[in-house]
Amino acid sequence: MKSRSIVYLSASCFSLVLGIVIGTSVRAQEEFADNAPLPPSMPSVSASSLRAEALRALQEGDSARAVLAADAIVRQHGDEPRSIRLAADIYLRSGKVTWAVRMFDRYLKAEPEQRPELWQRGIALCFAGDYEQAAEQFEAHRNVNPNDVENAAWHFLCIAKLKSFDDAKKNVLPAPGDRRVPMAEILAMFSSDDIASVDAKVTSLAAGSDERKEAAFYGDLYQGIYADARGDSILAETLVTRASQHAPHNYMGDIARVYARRLALNATR
Repeated sequence: MKSRSIVYLSASCFSLVLGIVIGTSVRAQEEFADNAPLPPSMPSVSASSLRAEALRALQEGDSARAVLAADAIVRQHGDEPRSIRLAADIYLRSGKVTWAVRMFDRYLKAEPEQRPELWQRGIALCFAGDYEQAAEQFEAHRNVNPNDVENAAWHFLCIAKLKSFDDAKKNVLPAPGDRRVPMAEILAMFSSDDIASVDAKVTSLAAGSDERKEAAFYGDLYQGIYADARGDSILAETLVTRASQHAPHNYMGDIARVYARRLALNATR
């Protein structure tokens, strides 16, 4: 029992340890001191423990604490490609898009063969406004995941931003066989403008059921992407904000929350 009390720190104690590990925010510097050794007096925390702390923080809505954990991963485990990818994911889910892109790219320098797998990098690039590279990332991902409507949706947004809404409609990535509700209707919407079928599919599910909640989240998020691609920023913000309010506490739920914040910020400019 004693050993467990040492391992399982409270969130506040763990955050204090992270603060000691980093000293000052690594992100406050112009660039990370890659692979810089820690002073002997600083405690070392495993990458898996830091990731677990980041996920707890995201569950609690504390993105600042999650970023602190990602900073510590980079500072302590910057020579480990897998750890750098973990940090990239945390930065993206916390809304630190610039650092997410940098860490995904750093990971790919070490593991270039992993590029097709990194749909997450595509979203980070999309948020960063690099629509061309983002679209290329989603096209590469289709080679390993050809049935993912979400991949097609983000690619659609990138093509609309890079070229035009009409170009996006003409170049929807095929994604047959995605059995999640209402993915088939979402995919059809991108080329047909049939929004009503998405809503109808969602409301056909039992009210209050987990299936209905998940479908409503996807429906709102990807109708929001469709509105954003069309240039209707007000509707996009409304839909994505609604999606974020009933989003699950998982990767795409965090992406929805980041997206909603970015749309709201753009609306104030």
